[in-house]
Amino acid sequence: MQRLNPQTLVTLWTIEQLGSFSAAARDMGWSQPAISQQIRKCETELGVSLVDRTSHGVELTPAGRILARHGQLIENRLAQAGKDLEEYRRNGSTHIRLVAPPSVCSSFVARVLVHISKSTDIRVSLMQMEPPEAVKALHQGLADCAITFRYNSLPGMDDSTDLNTECFGIDPLMLLVGASSSIAATYRRTQEPVNLSEACDESWIAGCETCQANLVSLAKAAGFSPNITHSTDDYWATQNLVEVGMGVSIVPRLATMAGLRGDLAACPIRDANAFRQVCFVARNGDDRPAIAQVRREIGKASRQYLEPVC
Repeated sequence: MQRLNPQTLVTLWTIEQLGSFSAAARDMGWSQPAISQQIRKCETELGVSLVDRTSHGVELTPAGRILARHGQLIENRLAQAGKDLEEYRRNGSTHIRLVAPPSVCSSFVARVLVHISKSTDIRVSLMQMEPPEAVKALHQGLADCAITFRYNSLPGMDDSTDLNTECFGIDPLMLLVGASSSIAATYRRTQEPVNLSEACDESWIAGCETCQANLVSLAKAAGFSPNITHSTDDYWATQNLVEVGMGVSIVPRLATMAGLRGDLAACPIRDANAFRQVCFVARNGDDRPAIAQVRREIGKASRQYLEPVC
């Protein structure tokens, strides 16, 4: 097959975003004839139409849109290369931008960052993000590495050939209920994991979009559809809502380690998929020693909080 020109893929991506050859030419600093010639040459070599002319400008054909997706990735990597070089000029290679979900930030990451700052010359900037936003930040070059999680009930999360993912351990999921509830009383008496079906008639407080999808999946496996009345990724808000009787929730054990109100109970769940994997994610090819150091330190600290991967 004819070797593709990376610049043509970026041009297709720009045309799709701006809607015309002339707008793409202005954006890229080229002439319109040069843009047209580039696309025609690629169409001739590949033997497939990439652009349709319309009364409103141009639209990419299905084949053109396929190539434009790769052009977007190339454009993102080029932008990241420039940012990496600028960051190196300012701070060498020791400033690392880390993103992580709230439950991880509140449990052990802060302590790790203090240790890193005292024992190395690495400077880590931390920002809270849920996994989908964290992965997007990595792709866009807004973060250097991330701590994410993925649920066993939702296969295929965060799959990307552009990223390298290392699982640190397992974080069990807990059913958060009032301490005076019958579910909590049964758990205290038996010390056995509870079935989610015991809470099928309760109102439910969901977390982020990914956590809500996991809740729905686990509930479906337990034979019911949850009545989700509230949604928040703030675990303190979740505890407040459960405390005043607004519903029950599924929370990671890490979130309960940061503090659990005395009038609440966090009960283990009887379901083989009632856990999440906590992972470290970085871009493939980013072999800076500072990234490796951050990964090692976070991985070491996580062993006190997570269960080992079987």
